[in-house]
Amino acid sequence: MKRRRIAALALSYMMVGTMLAGCGTGSEAPAGGETTAQAQAGEKKETTEGAASGEKTTLSMMVFPSTENYETINEKFLEQNPDLAEKVDFEVQLGGSGDGDVADKLRLALTSGENVPDIVRLNYTQLPEFAKAGVLYPLGDYIAEYEDKIIDAAKSIMKYDGTYYALPREVKPKVWFYRADIFEECGIDVRQVKTIDEFIAAGETIREKYPNACMENYNVPTTSYDFMMMLSGTGAGFCDENGNYNLASNEDVKLTFERMKKLNDSGVMSSAAEWSADWTPAFDNGEIVSQLIGGWFKTDFKNFNLESQKGKWAMAPWPEEIREGSDAGGAIWVIPAAAKNKELAAEVMTKMCFDEDAAKIIFDVTGVLPALKSAADDAYYNGGNEYYACSLGEVNSEAMEYLKIFPYNPASSQEQKIILQYLDEYLQDNMTLDEALKAAQDDMINQIGNPYE
Repeated sequence: MKRRRIAALALSYMMVGTMLAGCGTGSEAPAGGETTAQAQAGEKKETTEGAASGEKTTLSMMVFPSTENYETINEKFLEQNPDLAEKVDFEVQLGGSGDGDVADKLRLALTSGENVPDIVRLNYTQLPEFAKAGVLYPLGDYIAEYEDKIIDAAKSIMKYDGTYYALPREVKPKVWFYRADIFEECGIDVRQVKTIDEFIAAGETIREKYPNACMENYNVPTTSYDFMMMLSGTGAGFCDENGNYNLASNEDVKLTFERMKKLNDSGVMSSAAEWSADWTPAFDNGEIVSQLIGGWFKTDFKNFNLESQKGKWAMAPWPEEIREGSDAGGAIWVIPAAAKNKELAAEVMTKMCFDEDAAKIIFDVTGVLPALKSAADDAYYNGGNEYYACSLGEVNSEAMEYLKIFPYNPASSQEQKIILQYLDEYLQDNMTLDEALKAAQDDMINQIGNPYE
């Protein structure tokens, strides 16, 4: 018997809609005679009641994988904006170690109608699910004053079905990190490495001088973002626009599986699993000299605090053959329609995301480059860096030109779990390519049905 994807979740969202329509626990009645329909439509309204009464409103912000940076940014942002500081406080909540944990907690909050956070950090991966369910607060009116200043790549992760439902925390193009000193010593120009075969050949050349050096660490189990970055540039999806799964016959999905296997089977892969205890030492001891990953890694790598690596790394777009795509499009902020303080949250977060002075705070704390057109030529983001032998801003802007987003749908999180299971079977030679893709397609049909229903 076919098991529908999230029948219980759909019922939960219906319950949330009922709460919003009446006087349930998920949302306060709109002030000033505003109707619930207007609130749901995202009409911008003034939010000065807290300041007028002398009481501050606490905005709850759910994040991952830790709260420290967000707390620092919020504190500095309010210092920079004393008018907001008079009426706003932040309460940063840890939603878990990853975006999936936060999405699970958001679903539970929406189901119960209790403790719905005002601001939630997700990845674009989850946007279709929540936007399609009608549980997000539209943000178009708040974004309007900034719209002309925002880069197109950011706008692409802010919308679902033509409506702005999200704000960009970080757009995530594909960036190649490499040991500039070693590549130069071995006579390798990354700009001339255009194919996967040439990428592997470059690794073999480096190994002639550095026998333990590795170009990547693609392993089993495969990380979701490694596979999805590779797949997103091909234009492939797992189903057609009507929700009919067809990945078993999709040539681009097949090609992505084959590319992953070619890399996995090459002799230039490290066994150090990403985010394991072995990963950081592998950079420090010269085992990993290259990494095909998202642009976000520039900050995480610096956080490894590897003194021996300072000034040795550079960045470039991925090899031409696999250059297009992104890591989930990027990280986003959303505001639930059931949030108690959604109007104020929308006002504050649009300013935090698009104000040029606020952008510098975020960059100083996290290294995240702003989604503003002005940043491409701003010396503030394009100066030297102690870890990198290149300009972070220039390379990031160049990589943005190749950003593409996988056609995520409301069931994408579940689809990824299924596809990765069978990709690993294929990589370990437990299944042929056709067997793995057919099994993945069958599971999606049986477990999900139509992802749009």
